[in-house]
Amino acid sequence: MPRIDIGNLNLSYKDEGEGAALLFIPGLIGLMDAWDFQVPHFSQRYRCIRFDHRGSGDSDKAPDARYSTRLVAEDIVRLLDKLGIERVFAVGASTGGCILQNLALDHPERLRACVFTNTWTTADEYITRLQTARMRILQSYGADEYIKFSSLFTAGPGQFRTMFDKVLKLEERQRRTIAPDDILVARIQMTLDHDRSSEIERIDRPSLVIGANDDSVTPVYFAHDLHAAIRGSRLHILDGGGHNSYRQRPDEWNAVVEAFLKDIAA
Repeated sequence: MPRIDIGNLNLSYKDEGEGAALLFIPGLIGLMDAWDFQVPHFSQRYRCIRFDHRGSGDSDKAPDARYSTRLVAEDIVRLLDKLGIERVFAVGASTGGCILQNLALDHPERLRACVFTNTWTTADEYITRLQTARMRILQSYGADEYIKFSSLFTAGPGQFRTMFDKVLKLEERQRRTIAPDDILVARIQMTLDHDRSSEIERIDRPSLVIGANDDSVTPVYFAHDLHAAIRGSRLHILDGGGHNSYRQRPDEWNAVVEAFLKDIAA
């Protein structure tokens, strides 16, 4: 898998298709593979850029860095600079949506439009308890149990029943490339530390917010909150699909996003 030196570390990435640049930002799993149900579709019309977060996959683990969603956003800016890309349409899921909030607030000139899916504004008591539980599973039982526990919530029962082979495939890459426990803890902690909620109303890029009624990681009320905070944003709520609705219901998800991007580009 190709890697690129962005100046302070090497990121693993893929650059597929031609056309306007479309950036895909994964969630806490940090693996570009999360977007396997989107890139084959969108790369027919867009130049699709995806990457492994620092500390994930085949990107550098950067043990001395203090992980934060803002730091990963800065990594993205350096990645785009290295690829010679000035502006992108950007999609962020879960933690990736938090990273995208940072991009939209700190580097709006790099964005043509934003798609926030299954994400949140700042950790409430529900998010805090869930992420703390994931951290304690990791610390008490190790990385393998952490991976399996996380899949229960992120993949959800629908994917376990209808596409369990895809769940196992994603888990296998996690196991092959997983970071040391201290980095995993730091990455979980960055989700609890993220808070740009008082600034979100400043986001002025055309935005689409997607949620799912059965999301057990980021309850659907977060989608309504984000939509209310971003002036002029669009909102689409899926009837099902769970936290990884873009993987469980890719045809519907892809169609909603594609229609939004076409409207923006028109």
